[in-house]
Amino acid sequence: MHPEPVRLELHPAPDHRVVADRLPGTRPAFVWLHGLCSVRGGEKSHALFELAARLGREAWRFDFRGHGESSQALRDTTLSDLLDDANAVLAQAGRSWLVGSSLGGLVAAWIAARQPQSVEGLVLLAPALQFLPRMRAMARNDGRITLAHATGLIEFGPRMHDDLAGFDERELAAAIAAPTFIAHGESDDSVPLAASEDFVARLAAGRRRLLVVPHGDHRLNREIAAILAAAGEFHGW
Repeated sequence: MHPEPVRLELHPAPDHRVVADRLPGTRPAFVWLHGLCSVRGGEKSHALFELAARLGREAWRFDFRGHGESSQALRDTTLSDLLDDANAVLAQAGRSWLVGSSLGGLVAAWIAARQPQSVEGLVLLAPALQFLPRMRAMARNDGRITLAHATGLIEFGPRMHDDLAGFDERELAAAIAAPTFIAHGESDDSVPLAASEDFVARLAAGRRRLLVVPHGDHRLNREIAAILAAAGEFHGW
């Protein structure tokens, strides 16, 4: 069975689109959320789709706005836009397991906090915790934010700065009730392991687990099969 391409028009923003792939199967579905400056078709999403195919489970992956085939320039994108993109997919997929990497993991966590009815459970891979306060601290007087990334310098416009005021990460963990599995590399030099350790300790979710990956980096590509196997044991896939 092969993924089907899907194009979602965003309302009330008819000029914007989210491009996705859907693998048919049983529900709840898996929904993959990629990281900053990535795309939907990376190594980790391939591994998730292979798992979904073996289980006969529905799966979705999509390009956030400002990435891949979806619309909008990254510099004009906000965190709220990314949440809207994920919710557009969930409107089609229904209540799902959200599997998110880095910034995609942070988006998944905010979805679980604000739309708990849409989330069966979370699998967060090196989620970009404590990222938003760092972005706010980097804002210039004109509201623009320049961020150093492995792909080069990224500039966000004032819309991102203004939007970040609506997200207080100090309230995030306590608002999540969904079962939460987090994998974080011991050698992650982008997001410190301590960020996930602190987050897990403050989760309201009754079922929670932090998997520390020995010598793992931020990407966790080499370890993804083992991580998904451990997440499956935790969630009972």
